[in-house]
Amino acid sequence: MRNIEYILYVVFAVYVFKTFESLYILTSYSEFENHIIPASFFPIGILIFLLHLFLLGLTLLAIKYRRDMVGPYVFDDMNQHIDSWE
Repeated sequence: MRNIEYILYVVFAVYVFKTFESLYILTSYSEFENHIIPASFFPIGILIFLLHLFLLGLTLLAIKYRRDMVGPYVFDDMNQHIDSWE
């Protein structure tokens, strides 16, 4: 379970990058005035940005659920219940 949480942190970082990337693309619209940009650019771009925000929220919720169900990790107590002489 600990590895899953660590993977979720990496996935969260990728989602943050993609969210900022889509926000940058939406805000740099005025730099491409000489290009033909379809009318659906803003609605689809805003939808993609909102979906990225939704993914960020779901990832944080998954991390919270993992912590609530499994609890905190106690690294000092990892090998206390193992009898190596058996």
